[in-house]
Amino acid sequence: MAEVKPTKLYSVKDLKQHTTEDDCWIAISGRVYDVTHFLDEHPGGFDIIVTNTGKDATEDFEEIGHSNAAKEMLAKYLIGDFDGGDAAKTNRASISAVKTKQANLQSSNPVLKLLQVLLPLLVILAAIFVPKYLL
Repeated sequence: MAEVKPTKLYSVKDLKQHTTEDDCWIAISGRVYDVTHFLDEHPGGFDIIVTNTGKDATEDFEEIGHSNAAKEMLAKYLIGDFDGGDAAKTNRASISAVKTKQANLQSSNPVLKLLQVLLPLLVILAAIFVPKYLL
């Protein structure tokens, strides 16, 4: 059976001490990674990583749409857990649930659907016919 390595818990204060090109830690999905040696290899450039240090960068990481290979690559740089990770995950889940609920309400509301179709049509018709009657 493989030995489970104990993980160290890092705080935002810890992250803020490692925010340079020579010493770069980043928190993603409740985990802390020392990506100092990866900076030169990052396809998006080192500066995008450095600007996301000192905080939970999960949202920015996910918005980019990293591949599964990129996500698997993180394991190589893992140094511990982020003590703000669980709260951040809960907050992101809450925001996601609210956005999903809003999207469902918008898509199921027949008045909104009608407005989405009619409003652009009315703007186009106004652009065509108003100049004819004003000139």
